[in-house]
Amino acid sequence: MAQVLIVDDEREFCSILDALLRERGHTVRCVHSGEAAIGTAGERPPDIVLLDIQLDGIDGIETLRRLKAFLPDTPVIMMTAFGNVGAAVRSMKSGATDFISKPFDNQELFRTIEALLSMRHKTGGEAPAIVGESPAFREAMDMALKFAVPDINVLLLGETGTGKELFARAIHEKSKRRGGPFVAVDCSMFSESLVENELFGHEKGAFTGAVAKCVGRLEMAQGGTLFLDEIGNLPMQFQAKLLRVLQERRAWRVGGRKAIQLDVRIVSATNRDLSEAIRAGAFRQDLYYRLQEMTIQLPPLRERNGDIRLLAGHFVRFYAHLFRTNVPVISEDAHAQLEKYPWPGNVRELENAMKSAVVLAGDVVLPEHFLLKALGAGTRAAAVGAASRVNEEDERLGLEIEVGMQAAGMDLKAFGARAADRAERSLLLALIRRGRLTGAQMAKLLNVDPKTLRVKLRRYGLEARRAIEG
Repeated sequence: MAQVLIVDDEREFCSILDALLRERGHTVRCVHSGEAAIGTAGERPPDIVLLDIQLDGIDGIETLRRLKAFLPDTPVIMMTAFGNVGAAVRSMKSGATDFISKPFDNQELFRTIEALLSMRHKTGGEAPAIVGESPAFREAMDMALKFAVPDINVLLLGETGTGKELFARAIHEKSKRRGGPFVAVDCSMFSESLVENELFGHEKGAFTGAVAKCVGRLEMAQGGTLFLDEIGNLPMQFQAKLLRVLQERRAWRVGGRKAIQLDVRIVSATNRDLSEAIRAGAFRQDLYYRLQEMTIQLPPLRERNGDIRLLAGHFVRFYAHLFRTNVPVISEDAHAQLEKYPWPGNVRELENAMKSAVVLAGDVVLPEHFLLKALGAGTRAAAVGAASRVNEEDERLGLEIEVGMQAAGMDLKAFGARAADRAERSLLLALIRRGRLTGAQMAKLLNVDPKTLRVKLRRYGLEARRAIEG
């Protein structure tokens, strides 16, 4: 049980709360001003503080700052007026651990207190390894961890490959919901007709083919966190339905008549400019405000000074362990090339580059082990060669369109299949020309079964030319 300090100038409210907490076995002290709270906490430090944001004299925010000056590790729950998320966010930036809106449900308060006390005595879930020491990265990570505990909807903004899902997982693992599920949904993966079924689920017989009940992702995330990735791609018609769910905290399966009460925290992410999407009529402004109770901007890799070297070493060690090989040393020339490269694909692209380098390198990673030259990190000759290949592909595409128009018809699926075949053959040929790869290494690099690789090499007429061991 805990020593609880209640700070509220409503004496009747304090008395009721005192009685409720004593029934749970806690020791309670009540004070009615910020000055009294600071004095009392200084004499006998509490295990947890319930602090009203509206106080006469020193207000709740200033009281919070002063308490945190000498009790930095003590959890402080701010009590705010219902729906005053703005005040809650300001208190979080000043050091509050969580907030609860008045009037509140007693059970919700008890769960919050118990979760915070548990988090003080246990390490809790481990956040995913996110490597970085640059000021831009640390600012984003510090903000994510500061807002991990309260059930505030967080919107993560950043370019593709900046690690938005890793940040979302870190928020979940450091929250009081870490014991619940983390459910991720890529909103760009589903058509307008499928997204409702994916998120809400359906009842048996709701439509043709619905032979059994299906639980939606929202329901799967009960007690935990739902991560809505690429939220900017959510169909406009469905946005109104999602807004209603977020407002009412309940959902209906497709074909269902009974509402499902939701206990889910929402973290969303996008690489789109949602302000521009709102102006273009492609995203609802009211949904945007509901999702971004707190916004965190993730920096692109090119703005994370010094982190490229750290990340490169991290990925080399990780993939060397995964592939059960010696950890190669990254040469200074290789580091220099990595730091020159603009990284349009951000951390994800760097990870892929280091993964291939571990496969291609021996004891030392050299610049030639990076598959980046065609993207502009290498010599002028490589860039010219890449441009030439693009021009050849454009000419081939133009010829196919002309032939198709003259024949009064084109098969989109067939055209896509041919394009995919050409891309696969080009990649395999490029790897073969580099040499030094065994069949097992090439299969591992491409994430395919060795048998599948052999079939594709035979299909593209490359089996006899390959410079690898079978």
